[in-house]
Amino acid sequence: MKKPKNYQKGVAPIYLRITVNGNRAEVTTGRSCEPSQWNTISGSSNSRKEEAKSFNANLDDLQKQGIRGTSAINRKR
Repeated sequence: MKKPKNYQKGVAPIYLRITVNGNRAEVTTGRSCEPSQWNTISGSSNSRKEEAKSFNANLDDLQKQGIRGTSAINRKR
């Protein structure tokens, strides 16, 4: 989760950060979440609602895609 500098309240966008050989890139996931419902340690929503389960599953899929992409880049080197 990345809160804008002028953040006051409401939802904040979720970003996926990818680092390869010290080069970092951030990509928006197109998803957002209330900061009060975000678990920074697990990188997921801590809400118990059914929509949070699909939200977290979507984030897990994006993370797996990022890992596969990073692995492919590292194999080419």
